[in-house]
Amino acid sequence: MAGIYIHIPFCNSKCAYCGFYSIASQKQKSAFLEALHTEIALRTDYLNGEEIGTIYFGGGTPSVLSVEEIKGILESFFRHYKVNPAAEITLEANPDTLNPDYLQDLRKLGINRLSIGIQSFFDDDLKYLSRRHDSNHAKQCINWAKQAGFDNLTLDLIYGLPTATAEKWNQNLDLFFETQAQHLSAYALTVEPNTILAKQIASQQLQPVNEDDAVRDYEILCQRAKENGFLHYEISNFAKPGFRSKHNCSYWNRTPYAGFGPSAHSFDGVSRQWNVSNLSQYIASHDSPNLFEKEILTPEERYDEYVMTSLRTMWGCDLKYMEREMGKRFSDFCLKQAQKPLSQGMLTQTNEFLHLTDAQMLFADGVAEALFWE
Repeated sequence: MAGIYIHIPFCNSKCAYCGFYSIASQKQKSAFLEALHTEIALRTDYLNGEEIGTIYFGGGTPSVLSVEEIKGILESFFRHYKVNPAAEITLEANPDTLNPDYLQDLRKLGINRLSIGIQSFFDDDLKYLSRRHDSNHAKQCINWAKQAGFDNLTLDLIYGLPTATAEKWNQNLDLFFETQAQHLSAYALTVEPNTILAKQIASQQLQPVNEDDAVRDYEILCQRAKENGFLHYEISNFAKPGFRSKHNCSYWNRTPYAGFGPSAHSFDGVSRQWNVSNLSQYIASHDSPNLFEKEILTPEERYDEYVMTSLRTMWGCDLKYMEREMGKRFSDFCLKQAQKPLSQGMLTQTNEFLHLTDAQMLFADGVAEALFWE
């Protein structure tokens, strides 16, 4: 089954570290929603009628939309696409946008997976990240979500913060496990170019990020997750059995998906396309070819993408799949290139599968490059 991604570009304010396309204004929300509904109706052929198994509202901050606005978007997809009745429907939310009534209405609407951007349970960390909520409100939101009936709840945390010691990161994880949330997405703080955080660090307003701290925190994270029964199924993602993100797994196993909204990406198995990362241009061009750029992937690019995405996961790189889908010359080349990382202990091989060692998971991109065709 295919996936649907909807990019909601609006935020109440721009977080200092955020490198995703978003704007801290909702003046164009009505025009955006009109353009989005038009794009949904016009792109019905993209997935060739394949049944939709996952719908994901990302951003930005999707929870700035009203329940009625979210309902309207879902109705458009159900009207124009074949959506599986048991589809996983995820909505990302920030604590500053949540209250009990809103959460109860989302659950009644059919949102069955909620992703809350907690980032930290400590106020000084949240201040460093320029988050709008405090730790008390974060904890309240989690309780409200559980009371509303969300039994597939994922929380985001950020590690490697200059404000956080190893002890404090352990306490953050303690508080996460106490929530009984079923899924954890944990990301190393990275300083993206041209973000507010990058400028603040450059001007010495904030402490710089220390990579060694991130490595330390990641090792703690992996160990604590394992001890608490969480499956480490992708570099940054941990889940209780049965609670992996079906939608995100589609990105890593090359399942086709269509992206809607400004900056959203799509993949149909042989090509990728991405919408313009500008709200005004998106609104003006939603019914024209100027909406997106597109590239047809060469066999070599498909190989490189598979290596990159598969090594990020617990399933690893399947040489038999590679031979079947891409040809023996690619599987032979991959195995040849893997010999050095294997001898260095960066990769392990089990039958036809290549896996990153636990110690190398945080450096997956670098290991993958050693196997690339180019």
